[in-house]
Amino acid sequence: MKYYFPLIALMVLHAVFLLIDAYAILHIDSAMHLVGGISLGMFVLGSLENAVRRGWCPNLGKTVASVMVISLVMTGAVCWEFYEWASDIFLGTHLQPSLNDTVKDLFLGLSGAVLFISFINYANSDRPLFCRINNEGSAVRSEK
Repeated sequence: MKYYFPLIALMVLHAVFLLIDAYAILHIDSAMHLVGGISLGMFVLGSLENAVRRGWCPNLGKTVASVMVISLVMTGAVCWEFYEWASDIFLGTHLQPSLNDTVKDLFLGLSGAVLFISFINYANSDRPLFCRINNEGSAVRSEK
C-alpha cells in the first residue's frame, strides 16, 4: 500500500463527515484525531523510507526515525488545530468548542503516532527499520 493512501482516505472521510454534519451527530471527533495521528505517522514514515531508499538522506536508525515521526505528527496535529480554529472563525463551524477539546485532540494525535511507531518498531524488532524482505524471508537494507 502506498504510504500516502491512509492520509488521503482520512481527508476524504473528513470532507464527507463535514458535508453530512456527522461530527455534530456522531461525536466521532476523538476517533478521527486518533486515526489521524496513525495516518499521518504512516505518511511520515513512508516519506522518510522513500527518501532513504532514493538516497536523499541517510538511514537514521529506529530511534531518530521514531522521534522524527512523532515530532512531525505533532506538528501536523498543531496545524490541524489551526485549521479547526480558522474554520470556526471564518466559516462559522464549531470544530473547537473549548480549550479542553483542543488539548484532547492534540493528545489523541500524539497517542496515534506513539501507537503506530510502537507497533512498527515491535513488528521490526529483529531487523532494521528501513529494509525490504527478500524471497528467502531475510532482511535486506534499503540502499540505493
